[in-house]
Amino acid sequence: MRRGLRRPDRPAPAERSGPGLSRPVARGRLARAIFAAQVTNLLRDRRALFAAFLLPILIYPILFLGQSMLGRFATEALEARTVRVAIDASRAPEAHAQRLRAALEHCLPIEVDDVDASTIVDGWEWALGPESNDAARTGALAFLARGYDAFVLALPAERPGQWAVLTYYDGTQDSGNEAQRRLSAATLALHDQLADEQRMALLGYDPARGLTLSPIDVALPQDRGGAQLGRWLPLLAIFVLLGGASHAALSAFAGEREAGTLETLLVQPVPSTAIVAAKFAAVLAVGVTTLVLNAGSVIASLAAGLGSLPGSHGEGFALDVTRVLGGALAFLPAAVLVCALLCLVCGRARTFREGQNLLLPLLLITIVPTLPALEPDVQLDALLAAVPLCGPSLVLRDALRGSVSLPLAAWMFVASSGWAALALWRLARALDSENLLQHAENEDELAVRHTQSRTALRYGFVVVFAVYVVGGTLQARDPVWGLAATLWILLPLATWLSARGTARRAHETWTQVLALRVPHVAHAAAAILAAPAIALLARQLFAWQRSVLPLPASVERVALPIEIAGLPLVGQVLLLAVSPAICEELFFRGALLSGMRRDLAAWRVIAWQAFLFGAVHASIYRFVPTAVVGAALAALVLRTRSVVPAILLHLCYNTILVLGDRLPWLADPRLAWIGLAAPLLLLVRPRSEGTSRTVPDSGRPSSA
Repeated sequence: MRRGLRRPDRPAPAERSGPGLSRPVARGRLARAIFAAQVTNLLRDRRALFAAFLLPILIYPILFLGQSMLGRFATEALEARTVRVAIDASRAPEAHAQRLRAALEHCLPIEVDDVDASTIVDGWEWALGPESNDAARTGALAFLARGYDAFVLALPAERPGQWAVLTYYDGTQDSGNEAQRRLSAATLALHDQLADEQRMALLGYDPARGLTLSPIDVALPQDRGGAQLGRWLPLLAIFVLLGGASHAALSAFAGEREAGTLETLLVQPVPSTAIVAAKFAAVLAVGVTTLVLNAGSVIASLAAGLGSLPGSHGEGFALDVTRVLGGALAFLPAAVLVCALLCLVCGRARTFREGQNLLLPLLLITIVPTLPALEPDVQLDALLAAVPLCGPSLVLRDALRGSVSLPLAAWMFVASSGWAALALWRLARALDSENLLQHAENEDELAVRHTQSRTALRYGFVVVFAVYVVGGTLQARDPVWGLAATLWILLPLATWLSARGTARRAHETWTQVLALRVPHVAHAAAAILAAPAIALLARQLFAWQRSVLPLPASVERVALPIEIAGLPLVGQVLLLAVSPAICEELFFRGALLSGMRRDLAAWRVIAWQAFLFGAVHASIYRFVPTAVVGAALAALVLRTRSVVPAILLHLCYNTILVLGDRLPWLADPRLAWIGLAAPLLLLVRPRSEGTSRTVPDSGRPSSA
């Protein structure tokens, strides 16, 4: 049924609200009735009620208490265990050897046995280092095989008058680790005693005593408690929200659709927004209640001293109630968004089991934006505050440790509320009664219609994985020929396979599938002029991402491989600029985009292109700028209906990156101003394609 036409058997708008009731009043009553019925059904499920509400109150104290008890029991058990140590100190100074043995015997309970390790000492070479003496390692393993937990060897050091104590143990055994812990404590204490004696004998005093280091933590107990809890509470909140509200969302949408009651409700003379609002309110109430109970149980358990958080080092836990309330208010939009996404996923599921299968991908998707809250160095800014779930997590973290910025928190609240409203709006559209009936009547037709995009996405993910594994292996062996093989063998093969299937299903030529058309001159000029602006934007995004996700030192030091850097300038341009521009564009913006654009909206095509193009470069530290470039290239192809402008833009962009160091004027930010002409040139209509399939501005294919 075409949108905008009313079914003849549906009552007119004035007739839907009933006699004597206005439409808003009728909708409000219906929403309250649906909400009450939904909550009543959930409360009748005693198992779900116990799992969501009562279990958190009981499980966290038991969990923290059990953790503390197990840790204490394991420590006490190891400390009470008698360790056996074999020692050979016959080559150390007699006085020192006696003191070493006495120090070891004080590490009770312990058994110390003198052994003869002449075979080890005879093959010892100081030049090899303690860990590289295979003879010593083999001899130590022989002693450990005889039932000893550790083997101690005292040898004269390289310098006269000095001696070394070597301890061998098996780090895979608890008894070996415990023996090493006791031996380290004993030898360090003996080392300090001998050092003090030598300093007093030579100088009569200890010159190091002139500096006394006394670290003092000025943070208040509530500051430390808030910092500890703020790192882990956002991640825990996402788990709890999805776990607690999932049953309610599945019952409200997927379960009722499977039972047939949802369709009956949607065909009633009421808007779907009222139904969605009522069901969402029930899911949100269950999710927030579960979150409050879980968080309250965690905080109460920590405050009672039943356990500790990672990184607390056994310190006492204290928390400011005002900070907790402020953080809860700041995280409320995130709770709304998570419940809205949960309703959206369950609303699209046709069965209860299908909805359950979608929960794990949703969990993984929602966890990723909350991970920055685990890093104390990631600072909240205006851009991160607008990122779904990331902004609320960072604000919650900062609120608990008392360093939240109120303007950024307010901006986050507005942005997150907008994301939640968008998710609910998408759910209301998905549950529109006419669309639902049409989907049910034409399910087979829609499945055939989406074959192109689904196949293209599968190819995209497979090729990204193949480039990562096969291409990465080839480039690790030989950077030059490996990269060339990836670009000129692997990607063309993927292009051929993908384009062949699309051409067969769409009954088109390869030229049409790959969009190999002569573009308008204005579009080609726009692509060339936009390259400096795109390069400047990519550099700025990379700098921003480095502030959010700092590069490790190993990645920071990585430059071009020596083999590629040693190529002549022409070779570098051909390998790093020309080859990617041709091969990557023919696959991503040619074969792959051709399959995606036929039944996906333009914004979906651009989003998938950005994700796949960012993922194929296999660097999380450069994902954002690379994804933005991929989105710009996809949008250019959709507008110009030709892959040639994308090749030109990609070629110019890569050339600026390759030659920017040698030709500084290419990297001059002022050169980006010429990109202002690109949007004006793109206003020119694309060339006519005759009878071939076109790409409309809406991103959907025109009917044949």
